Amino acid sequence: MIPTPPHLRTAAAERDLGDCLRRYRRRPGVIGTFFAFAPLAGALAIGIREGDTTGALAMVLFVWTPLFLCWCVSTRRRLDGGLYVFDGGFTDVHGRKVRHAITWPEVRSVEYETRSLWAGLIPVAATTNCVIELRNSRRIELDGSYRTLRRLAEDLHARSV
Repeated sequence: MIPTPPHLRTAAAERDLGDCLRRYRRRPGVIGTFFAFAPLAGALAIGIREGDTTGALAMVLFVWTPLFLCWCVSTRRRLDGGLYVFDGGFTDVHGRKVRHAITWPEVRSVEYETRSLWAGLIPVAATTNCVIELRNSRRIELDGSYRTLRRLAEDLHARSV
């Protein structure tokens, strides 16, 4: 049994999901991480190239620090959440917020999709999604931010059948 946070235990008890069997974690966002550390690299470049340590220090204090703190908060929420698989269903959690608490009878289908963007004969980018269709015509899309999305999709598909 996987340890679950108290707020998740109450949501799981309300929906009668049972014991937590597995947790799928998310990874930090690449784009957010880049933009969180880009001003620091810029300040370093200004300090080295121009010799202006005052401007570099001002950039670090007034530009980088607020961006870095926002990045820390959003990344912490992202990593604290994830997808929890229970005996009776699953929950999608973002920080302390339970986005979805779904029981297995509510799931119609689970599909793993891969899309590629090609420039002529050269693959440029690829995205993966796990699309969960529910019986009430709603769709839940899980993006490639989950570490093992293919395994997650296979696990959900096996349990929902």
